Amino acid sequence: MYSHRKKEKKLKTIFSSLQWALFILMSSVVVPIAIASSYGLDSIQTVEFIQRTLFVLGLAGVLQCIFGHHLPIQEGPAGLWWGVFSLYAGLGTVLFGSQMETLRVLQYALLLSGVIFIVLSVFGLVEKLSRLFTPTIVGIYLILLVMQLSSSFLKGMFGLNEQSATVNPKMLLLSSLIVVLSYVFMKLPRIGHYSILFSITFGWLLFYFFGLAEPISKVKTWIKLPEVFAFGFPRIEPNMIVMVFFITLLLLVNMLATVRVVQKVMEKQQVPVDKNRFKQTGIVSGVNQLLAGFFSAIGAVPVSSSAGFISTTKITSKKPFILGSILIILISLIPPFTSFIAAIPEAVGYAAIFPVFASMISLAFQEFESVKNKGNLYQVAGISLFVGIGVMFIPAEAFSDMPPVFVSILSNGLVFGSILAIIIEAIVTREKTVENFKTK
Repeated sequence: MYSHRKKEKKLKTIFSSLQWALFILMSSVVVPIAIASSYGLDSIQTVEFIQRTLFVLGLAGVLQCIFGHHLPIQEGPAGLWWGVFSLYAGLGTVLFGSQMETLRVLQYALLLSGVIFIVLSVFGLVEKLSRLFTPTIVGIYLILLVMQLSSSFLKGMFGLNEQSATVNPKMLLLSSLIVVLSYVFMKLPRIGHYSILFSITFGWLLFYFFGLAEPISKVKTWIKLPEVFAFGFPRIEPNMIVMVFFITLLLLVNMLATVRVVQKVMEKQQVPVDKNRFKQTGIVSGVNQLLAGFFSAIGAVPVSSSAGFISTTKITSKKPFILGSILIILISLIPPFTSFIAAIPEAVGYAAIFPVFASMISLAFQEFESVKNKGNLYQVAGISLFVGIGVMFIPAEAFSDMPPVFVSILSNGLVFGSILAIIIEAIVTREKTVENFKTK
């Protein structure tokens, strides 16, 4: 009896770890592929770029879970860094001479960001910023995050990409079927916790059967260690300092919001959390930026969708997350595995994790329910959501004549809306305090 229970526990840990690994992969692979394409990297360079990014993301997750926030939070490619890479894919040739020189400059930017992260954390700025993340701000952040991601999800499920500008009816139908099955799997008693694993496996088979799966790229090497400074030695550009400083502050805001959200979800699952580890989290985030610069990858940041994953799957233990992250590291070292995983259809990945991201809206509403002064909440949420979501509809090219620092803020609805919410709440709260004081 004891042996059977022990075996069942081991199987549960294995499946939970596999599910974490697949979730990390599905929400991480698209970014390096997109960046590699924008910089004109060939197929081998692209696979190597994906490998290095996965290596850094897996290692970053383990470091944060053990030495940082002590929570099972996925480290994913930072959307801000994605924006910076995309911005300089167009500007870099003019500013620095070539795409490869631009990538060398961005390596320097990542290293500089890591140093700034650590300095700000050591001097206590992280703890001060953490106080700004009230339930109102966290709820607004979650809604803006889901709004920003919804476009990528639906485009992926509709079969829209750089190669195809029209909806693929067959892909749309199959993606919708996978979403429905994901919700069905979630309701089943024995496999509900592993719905993502089953959805991706079944979805991939379904796409293969209907001829929508991409062939697996062949690679010659079996083991490939991540290359240090793959694009060349970092090129120091002093005029990047101001932009990198602001990017780092925004990454700090993103990090704090994510940790706050996951802490709340863990507490609702009756799991105790240590709320006083923001300094350690900031320092480890700095180390993770240094790793990204060192290994010529994309800067990592704690991803808020981890809250949706935990809420949906009820997998709260740190052990499966750490094992899943280690599996990501191992996959990154074995090119055939990386090539195999990269072949999972984008639509399948989006459809399988659709319920996770959709559930984050309910987390936002739960945050709003805990706010006592609903009048302040509606005022702050109304303005920041109106502006933040509106910015998402403005093409990034519209900001091309502005300095890069402003572009990184104004072209990102999530960042702009969140900063606006923090400012408005501070003003509204101060006004109410003054009014109460005068009344007394």
